[in-house]
Amino acid sequence: MNKWIGSGKVTEEPLIRYSGDKASFVAFTIMCKRNRRIKEGDQPVDFIDCVCVGQNAKLAQDFLRKGKKVEVCGPLQSGHYTTKDGRKVYTKTVFVEDLSFGESKAEEEARLLAEKAARAPPESGSGFMDIPDIDDGLPFQ
Repeated sequence: MNKWIGSGKVTEEPLIRYSGDKASFVAFTIMCKRNRRIKEGDQPVDFIDCVCVGQNAKLAQDFLRKGKKVEVCGPLQSGHYTTKDGRKVYTKTVFVEDLSFGESKAEEEARLLAEKAARAPPESGSGFMDIPDIDDGLPFQ
């Protein structure tokens, strides 16, 4: 039996491939944490390429975004290709049969707010630094 089940976060916006006027498939990568730790605090991750077709492609196209937690299930296919410089690259791709979300809408909104707050610089009012009023010993009085 060939069935891979995993969950993780979408690493980039899903890539939509078109054939004619309809979407043929949607490709994305998820980052999955492993169960064991390497050192204190370090946890290894794997990046799993996923491909959706049909109804799952429509679902992925409409709702998947970078950072969204998802759960996927489907057969794992291996393949390879040769780069322009002659190097052979081996691939592993999950062809998604079941796609579900790993967080509720409320959890996703809370996560997005927390990420936005972590990136935003602290507000200090006017944006200028306060300079104390000290006239002692200034060389240019």
